[in-house]
Amino acid sequence: MKQFILLVVPILFSACKNEAPSAEATSHLGELHESFVVSEQAKADFERGLLLLHNFEYDDAREAFLRAQEKDSLAIMAYWGEAMSFNHPLWRQQEFEEGQAALEKIAPLDLSAIAPLEADFIKGTQILFGEGDKDARDQAYSQHMKEMYANYPENEEVAAFYALSILGAVPVGRDTKAYEAGAEVAKALLARNPNHPGGLHYLIHSYDDPVHAQLALNAASSYSKVAADAVHALHMPSHIFLAVGMWKEVVSSNIASFEASIHRKEEKQLDNDALSYHALNWLQYGYLQLGKFDEAAQIMNDMMSYCDTLPSKSARSYGIAMKGAYLLETGNWDHPVGNYQFDMEGLGITARAKVQFIAGMQAFRSGYAEVLADSRQVLEEDIKKSALLVNESGLPMCSSGSANYNINQLDLDQSTVMAYQLRALEAQLANNPEKAEEWMLKAVEYESGLGYGYGPPVILKPSTEMFAEWLMANKRISEAKTYFEKTLERAPNRLIAVVGVEKCAQVNL
Repeated sequence: MKQFILLVVPILFSACKNEAPSAEATSHLGELHESFVVSEQAKADFERGLLLLHNFEYDDAREAFLRAQEKDSLAIMAYWGEAMSFNHPLWRQQEFEEGQAALEKIAPLDLSAIAPLEADFIKGTQILFGEGDKDARDQAYSQHMKEMYANYPENEEVAAFYALSILGAVPVGRDTKAYEAGAEVAKALLARNPNHPGGLHYLIHSYDDPVHAQLALNAASSYSKVAADAVHALHMPSHIFLAVGMWKEVVSSNIASFEASIHRKEEKQLDNDALSYHALNWLQYGYLQLGKFDEAAQIMNDMMSYCDTLPSKSARSYGIAMKGAYLLETGNWDHPVGNYQFDMEGLGITARAKVQFIAGMQAFRSGYAEVLADSRQVLEEDIKKSALLVNESGLPMCSSGSANYNINQLDLDQSTVMAYQLRALEAQLANNPEKAEEWMLKAVEYESGLGYGYGPPVILKPSTEMFAEWLMANKRISEAKTYFEKTLERAPNRLIAVVGVEKCAQVNL
């Protein structure tokens, strides 16, 4: 049965900020055209939870599903929704025990009268939180959703979750074939419902690279309007804008997203971890690419303040990334952030690699060969130890539990590139240009095999750009121009590479 639902009712503010929004107080989150077997008293909360789920607002979605359960303890799909809020496929995260606990609430309920569609959705979630390692469960779930898509070809929610499952079944990095398949499902969904938040959201993720990004510009422009009250939806268009080098749009998207996260934090009386450091990271990078270094410096100062106030894993991880981006993009190594030290406890290999790379760069600039060698050795030893935690498929060996940030082969590969770059810097300090070139070419080759990495670069300095700068310093202008252009193929309109190409052209005049 189809029912048109447009959730655009203005928010009703309460004098008590901790009071949950009423079922009717649903804001701009997108449109649903499908109706599930949910009682009238629980329906609005359930549908709000479903919309929030598609917008990756997992905590708020869970709250909505729990409210639906309170209003109707027999609302089976509200328990399904709660379980789904613990699965974050594109973030490679799953809170396994919590998801199982949510599904266990269904056990005492009478399932004899449940509709086949709902039964199939619940079966899918039981696969996600069932036996086997996470990769196997993700693959099995995607196959299940493929079968559902064949059985319910017109159902928009089936299509949305199938599209997401295709992307979520890719264990490491980006698989172009799979992402294109996900895009086709999302496009078919949007042909029926142009304002479906999942269709827009998953299409953007599917086309999030410089080759395909132009195909999602319309979706990017629409999504932030369709789901204007979702912090993540306001950020998501910048994935496409960054992939094509539209820096002003990257900035505006992430200003909106970060401001929305401030509003949510204040409204729900949450701590600083409710702030979208993710949007702040992208905002800073956008300013850096526009050459607005003062604005980027202010954001860096704000981030250091957040880390001082609440030094959570999230704050520290983003702080490290933003420190590296600021120093490398501006060349302002005298900024106070250069001396800011982050506690590394509990952080992942790529964050630790960035710390050693930044320290190595600082040592290189100061001519401290021993300090540079120490940073490189610490990084290489860390990579060796971390490799023991990854299996032959490049997946974490402990991926069935609830740990969020399990290391994978891509993490190791990105860290390895930074280690190669440090070796190249060591060779430069040793006045060994042949060895420096050898290590830079190894870094270029290794990084080029990793595929496109969306967002501000994890490898803080693109290897092609580092090599181009070295070639230019050694008067090999034609080669330098080639490698600056290679940088721009993967990072359109990246400021340092754009300026590099221009300088090469001027030298050749």
